[in-house]
Amino acid sequence: MKIGIQVSSLKPLLLTESQVKDAFAKMRALGCRTVQLQWIGPSVPREAIAGALRENGMESVSVQDFYETVLENFTYYVNLNAVTGGTWLCVSRIPERLKSREGLDGFAAELRAMQRKLDPFGQRVCFHPVTGDFTAVPGIPAVDYLLEALPELSLCLDLYHLNRCCGDMPGFLRRYAGRVCMVHFKDSRGESLVPAGQGDTVWTGVVGACLDAGVSYAFVEQEHWQRDPYECLKEAMDWLRGEIAACGGEPPWK
Repeated sequence: MKIGIQVSSLKPLLLTESQVKDAFAKMRALGCRTVQLQWIGPSVPREAIAGALRENGMESVSVQDFYETVLENFTYYVNLNAVTGGTWLCVSRIPERLKSREGLDGFAAELRAMQRKLDPFGQRVCFHPVTGDFTAVPGIPAVDYLLEALPELSLCLDLYHLNRCCGDMPGFLRRYAGRVCMVHFKDSRGESLVPAGQGDTVWTGVVGACLDAGVSYAFVEQEHWQRDPYECLKEAMDWLRGEIAACGGEPPWK
């Protein structure tokens, strides 16, 4: 399982081309070689983002944004993923217009249609549920419903959201072994986000379950910080490296 950074963690520091270059160099200095792209300023040229990755010997495996945002700007996201070498186009959050039993069927159909559009580019769609998506429709666990309706659908699991609505994170991961392509390690203390491993989240068994479930990528994420964001990301990555090593996993920096 490779570890890296979800660059949404640095959103206010990614508004210009020079900021992107600086941020990517600093992430590489932390030992980060793999990223998931999100919320880079729209005025930053795609080629500049790809150049910053190349200059620092880093890879992007995915571009992510809200489903409705991707739908409205599909060409931009597909091209960004293509030029930066990503495989996964990750869409998050079930739209309010589809939060009904019929709506979930419609959402499944829309995701299938999106995959057909991605096929010529060699890209794959994956779904990032947020807290409300796990119980979006009364009586229907929405994520379970989608995974049953779309056997080909993979998940990008944000463990912060999963933890808020699922008392058994390891059990959920193992239940969908082989279908979780990446996870986000995000933590909180009270209402504040903190580096992964420093908050209220009980992480017992989670990293081991990720390894058992065949998760390929684990990204640390922290969109809000009370101190230097790079220090926060370094501490989260160091903690995650230690957890993987303790589980007997292959060193993720190799």
